[in-house]
Amino acid sequence: MSLVAPDALERLARTRATADDLALLLHALHSRRLVLLKSLLTRLERDPRAVPASTRERFEAHWSLMERAEARHAPAVRDTLDYPSVGNWLARALAAPQGAPLAAELEHFGSVAAAAALRSGAAFTAELAAPAGTLALPGIGLLEAGAPVVRLTARARTARLTVPGAGRHPAHHGPVLLRGARRVTGAGTGWHGLRRLPGAAAVLDDLDPYRAPATGVGRTALPPSGRTAGAGRPWTRRWRAALGLLRATDPRRAAETTALLRCLVPVAGPADGGETEVSATARAAPGAILATLPRTAADLAEVLVHETQHTKLAVLHDLVPLHDAGPAAVHRVAWRPDPRPLAGVFQGTYAHLALAEFWDRAGRGTALPDAMREEARTRCDSYRRQVAEAVPILLESSELTPAGREFATGMERLLLSLGRTGRMAPGIAGASSCDDVQ
Repeated sequence: MSLVAPDALERLARTRATADDLALLLHALHSRRLVLLKSLLTRLERDPRAVPASTRERFEAHWSLMERAEARHAPAVRDTLDYPSVGNWLARALAAPQGAPLAAELEHFGSVAAAAALRSGAAFTAELAAPAGTLALPGIGLLEAGAPVVRLTARARTARLTVPGAGRHPAHHGPVLLRGARRVTGAGTGWHGLRRLPGAAAVLDDLDPYRAPATGVGRTALPPSGRTAGAGRPWTRRWRAALGLLRATDPRRAAETTALLRCLVPVAGPADGGETEVSATARAAPGAILATLPRTAADLAEVLVHETQHTKLAVLHDLVPLHDAGPAAVHRVAWRPDPRPLAGVFQGTYAHLALAEFWDRAGRGTALPDAMREEARTRCDSYRRQVAEAVPILLESSELTPAGREFATGMERLLLSLGRTGRMAPGIAGASSCDDVQ
């Protein structure tokens, strides 16, 4: 029996989701995260020699802290475990060889448990590893401690971060964190909090060491950008304008984006200073969009729509497998110069279909000026043509599951409803800067 009702699968295939559909996907994401975390615990239980005894003891103490936090306020723990960087950390920890590499990854679990406990309101004291002198609390912020261990002491409304043995003089007292009903903020020497994106619960994450895959972002393996003075302002301005464009032209897509997006991760531009724009979603970290700064609000709106579809499809495929394709790259598509495996064709088709539908609505609506509506119609036709070339690849594949074939048929129905709307502009239907799920 399918875990997704046929009507929900049909809606998702047409790239649009109801609140119930989104709740289903978020529940599936959390269930997957719990399975991976349990797999990590099982690995340690089956092989006590995988890490030193001291590492195992700290892991168990932090596991106990998370259990206490969950007993006090389960949604806080869920919110922390589902944060995208925790998914990247889990992927690295599960893949780490036993011994020193695995032990190093396990130390970060203390930060995950502490972040969950902070959000839960529980009182606790924990000593946490600070690799290279920094302590990262997922979804909250980062402390430049300059020491390998940080003590976090949490009381009813506040928490303090200190370096053990640094002294009792007030000058040695570390940053203070304020524990609010919905978020944790902080102030003090060495503390850097994540910045909230206006009009949404998502944050701009340029701090977490696990915010991007270890292999980099996109086909050229670009690294995530670090925080520098004033670097967040262009992102905030572009985000506000892009979200405004989405809400004016397609409020339901805007709601979908803000419901699923947890963070934007700025990516460093190419070393040669080229104009290439890149965006991507990591399979291990749904809900994070990794991107170089788009040139315009319309470009960022495209990135948000495109990468939101990658998140939806990645989570859905874990819930109900849509294909059983291998990694062989055998298919040519309009948006990539390199051959793509069927999984990449599926992801790209879905994302570009959503862009075609989004620009179709924008072009037919009245919220945009005439010139922008004409551009919207041009973009719609360009993406529609790309999808029209790719859908037959899916429908003719023997690697689709029954649910996958039903899903692909639903995508085809949406495509046929979008008829030709305008002239295809050069460049728009060329190689896409948006990547498949990594």
